[in-house]
Amino acid sequence: MPGMPPVPAPAPRGSAARSCLTAFLAVVGALGLLGGGGLVAHAYSNASQVTSNRSDYGATMWRNEPVDKLFPEALGTAKDTRTLDIDPKHAQWHRLGISEQTGCDQALSGPLAAKVHKLGCLGALRATYVDPTGNTVATVAVIALPKGTDPEEMHAFFSDEGDKESPPQQVKAFAVPGSLAARWSDARRNASAGAGSSSDLPYAFAASAGAVDGRAAGRLPGEFGSSADHGEQDRVPWEGAASSLVSQLNLHTTDLLDKETTT
Repeated sequence: MPGMPPVPAPAPRGSAARSCLTAFLAVVGALGLLGGGGLVAHAYSNASQVTSNRSDYGATMWRNEPVDKLFPEALGTAKDTRTLDIDPKHAQWHRLGISEQTGCDQALSGPLAAKVHKLGCLGALRATYVDPTGNTVATVAVIALPKGTDPEEMHAFFSDEGDKESPPQQVKAFAVPGSLAARWSDARRNASAGAGSSSDLPYAFAASAGAVDGRAAGRLPGEFGSSADHGEQDRVPWEGAASSLVSQLNLHTTDLLDKETTT
């Protein structure tokens, strides 16, 4: 009819459906991006929380963990990394007793006591162990320092002490009545060793070792010694024993921290 506007051509079949589908997919895609971003943010938040928990708890675990977890009955190769259980057949050290004293001056001696006092020592826990042969006894200490203490400072200290011709003893002996360490005393200490924390936490570890029967380190006889030797060569095995105990406890502490902050 004249004057009537032209009738628009009908839309192709399916175009409306495709438009709706396109809009729906766009919304879903946007939600997916938001969801993915949320998951990434959540994962990052969790990772940050684990790191924070590790640092915060690690600095206080010396007074929050049961002492028999800090000083396990046996130290050596773990038979199960998930539980930290040690295979007794392969244990390098067996615990005899744990000291109830926690004072830094009560546990430490010589330059080590002076060094950690200067750093603001918070406490020192001790336990006495014996090796599988029953011939070597040692007292090891976990030394708690203020949070933020640079572990390298203690690494450097122990390195300098080890370079001395006659390194002074570092940990006071803790005797355990009724055991192989019943007569263990400061006078029976033959050598010491120490290390800063391997996990960059504010701890140091030190140990003093000696003979269960009280034999003192001295100049080796005849061709085994020298005129300039004043017992340094004879102290080497005791230094090795003390260093072994320190390394084992250092590693155990790191493993314990990992277990407590990741489960």
